[in-house]
Amino acid sequence: MDALDKKILRELQTDSRISFTKIAEKIGISTATVSDRVKRLTKEGIICGYTALINTSKLGMVTLITKIKTTQGYNSIQEVGEAVAGMAETCCVHHVTGDFDLIVISKCMGYDECGIVIQKLKEIEGVRSMDAQLVLKTLKEELKIEL
Repeated sequence: MDALDKKILRELQTDSRISFTKIAEKIGISTATVSDRVKRLTKEGIICGYTALINTSKLGMVTLITKIKTTQGYNSIQEVGEAVAGMAETCCVHHVTGDFDLIVISKCMGYDECGIVIQKLKEIEGVRSMDAQLVLKTLKEELKIEL
């Protein structure tokens, strides 16, 4: 990835709906070059998709952060992580260092649903223990990174 790829990615992070023509005009290259580079960045897995960022709090959703310890055993972290990732409420699953193996971010429609999600997580084979917190207020939530 070179400086031109980074410029294209910066523009797409700011507005994923921007046309390739507008990107080309902003950074001074041809539309075909933007198109070719975006195709390559997508093929390489650097660009994973495009989405709208939604303020889930305004929809009445609650963020649940759960730390999970898995039972010891070959591939148990991967297997538990995949099971957790398959849940509709799950937004992020991270394999981490420290006292826990996984950190999970879930979005629930109200506090009652958080209880249901916690129960579902407890029932996954390979979950040894967990610690869950409800987010009271989100101060920053975005996926945009500095390139």
